[in-house]
Amino acid sequence: MWKEISKMNFRTIVILSVIIVLFGTVSIHFVEPETFPTLFEGFWWTMTTLTTVGYGDYYPVTVAGRILGIFLFIFGIGILGLLISKIMDVLATYNTLKREGKLVYKNKGHFVYIGWSTRTERAIKEVLANRSDKEVVLIEQLESSPFSHDQVHFISGDPSDEEVLIKANILEADRVAIFSDMSISKPVLADGKSLLIASAVEALSKKHKANIHSVVEVMEEKNIPLFNHIDVDDFILSNDSVSLLMAKATLQPGTTGLFRQLLSKRFGKNIHEYSPISGWETYRDASQALFEKGAVLIAVNEDMDFSNAAEKKLDKDDTLYIICDDQIYHELDKRVVL
Repeated sequence: MWKEISKMNFRTIVILSVIIVLFGTVSIHFVEPETFPTLFEGFWWTMTTLTTVGYGDYYPVTVAGRILGIFLFIFGIGILGLLISKIMDVLATYNTLKREGKLVYKNKGHFVYIGWSTRTERAIKEVLANRSDKEVVLIEQLESSPFSHDQVHFISGDPSDEEVLIKANILEADRVAIFSDMSISKPVLADGKSLLIASAVEALSKKHKANIHSVVEVMEEKNIPLFNHIDVDDFILSNDSVSLLMAKATLQPGTTGLFRQLLSKRFGKNIHEYSPISGWETYRDASQALFEKGAVLIAVNEDMDFSNAAEKKLDKDDTLYIICDDQIYHELDKRVVL
């Protein structure tokens, strides 16, 4: 009999467990109303019996009550033990599927990182250091997750496959970042793979009429025109970026500290996005108002030229990039009229 019971599915075992608990609770209350004056006392005794805790504060004193206790000993404890075992199996299976990247991600407002490398790892750590509330979904063709963290969800599969992208809930992601495959030695082939993935993301966004903000790492600047037929919001030059930073360091010694502060919160203050407030007509209005609050305006959209700031007009849809510490930004974000 126990062999057949152990083969039952999880739902059936849950139902049997509930029936056993209800049967014990109601039966002991009616069999011994003086010892168990309310259903709660009956429930308490039933649970302590089934879990083998046995505090002894309540116990049956009649023959009928003790027979009921024997019944719970024989059948109830076995059923409840089987339920606990099934729950542990479910948790173990869940953890295995999560580690192997086979679970569907259902949250939204996350970042999707495609491609695993040491650069991806550094990027994830930087995101986690800046945003404790932000989750990252990593997509790569690996057998198990290469990065273990509660805020990182792993999806195993081909990132150019629509089904894999859907599993990462890419349609409701805030950003999608595509990293170059460093295992490919030829830059044109590495950028070709990034182009294929970016095309799959773009096709999915058009199919579902979703606005997906994408960032693509390219190995060589000359390959950027290859992406013209798809909508990519930002490009990151992989090798050229390092070369340009090295050139800056040799031409202007000491500037590397500035770049580190701009790139990582761990080396300085953070860059935040902000929107124009009513009353700010020009770049100068925004810059002066923000400066008085302890923030520095460094760019409007992609424009860093403030030579004629008094004449450049602001639009309500413009994105302002400011540098300040988190406390000042939170104060600014309350939208207090400056």
